Amino acid sequence: MCQGGPMAGVEQRSGRRTAAHGYYAGHSVHAAPGVHEYAVELVRAALPQGGRVLEVGAGCGALALRLRDAGLDVVPTDLDPPHDWIHRLDLDDPQWTDETQGPFDMVVCVETLEHVENPRQVLRSIRSLLRPGDKLLVSTPNVTHPHSRLKMLLRGAPYIFGPKHYHQPGHITILPDWMLTEHVRLAGFGSIEVRTGGDTFYRGVVRLAYRVEIALLALLGVRQRADSGQGICTFVTAVAV
Repeated sequence: MCQGGPMAGVEQRSGRRTAAHGYYAGHSVHAAPGVHEYAVELVRAALPQGGRVLEVGAGCGALALRLRDAGLDVVPTDLDPPHDWIHRLDLDDPQWTDETQGPFDMVVCVETLEHVENPRQVLRSIRSLLRPGDKLLVSTPNVTHPHSRLKMLLRGAPYIFGPKHYHQPGHITILPDWMLTEHVRLAGFGSIEVRTGGDTFYRGVVRLAYRVEIALLALLGVRQRADSGQGICTFVTAVAV
């Protein structure tokens, strides 16, 4: 259940969110640790003078509030809005309203594409909201991270994918960085940049074992540079052409 805050209205359960690991302004965070913070950093770098931002897949609203606190004019949307101040938007079958039809200076789609059936169509829908020169930020689990590559080898599914993640939280689409980049390019974007950020959900003994695993993989030559945190998620920024 999403936790209410000063902007909260109607609440409801959703089977398509990751488990909450913390809160921001009373709203639960449903993304890997550090992902929201890094997303705000990238948005502020893309829009140093501020601007109007559409957030796709707002979840419980924590990222929207972070972006607003950073001085941005944010229109949060979600397929299954938990609050009445988050607008309903299904990008597989978009029904535009005055608030959601744009244009926007930037669209932010953080940890959402892995939940959709047709990420290419979603990216085309996003492109239709933007003018040439407007910006895009998308992120998804980094399935080329060394930990994900080892999990793929051992059990046939990357980190936070597989049978137990298919229905809850609904991770149904695996997007390696090369594929996500190509989807973005074909949707009508250029100046594409790929970064990695975010941390795992591991704590305690499991986190210690994870660190040992990463060190051993690095000795074997399986390593990846992270731009923020441990690089557990892939972030792509682009410009509409």
